[in-house]
Amino acid sequence: MATLVPVTFRFPAGLMPTARTVSVIGSFNGWNPAVHRMRRTSGGDWLTTVYLTPGRAVYCFSVDGTMWLDPTDDGRVPNGWGSEYSVRHIATDSAMLAGAQSA
Repeated sequence: MATLVPVTFRFPAGLMPTARTVSVIGSFNGWNPAVHRMRRTSGGDWLTTVYLTPGRAVYCFSVDGTMWLDPTDDGRVPNGWGSEYSVRHIATDSAMLAGAQSA
């Protein structure tokens, strides 16, 4: 059985203050904006936590139907349409602890 790790995605309100709907979309949900809709926090940012397997997650945000990159991503990869997707590297808890202890 695959290990799942909670991964929190945040879309800053300041990037699109008038946003009405924000979702995180990626290979982990078939690029479907209805699967992981984000909720607005009291501070105005949009937030959701998704359980993903360790490795590399390729994703972006859907903001009122327009794709946005994550300003806090771990990197970018070309998407084949002349643009990019955001990348997040997901470690297991034990891998994160080992990295923190060796630092």
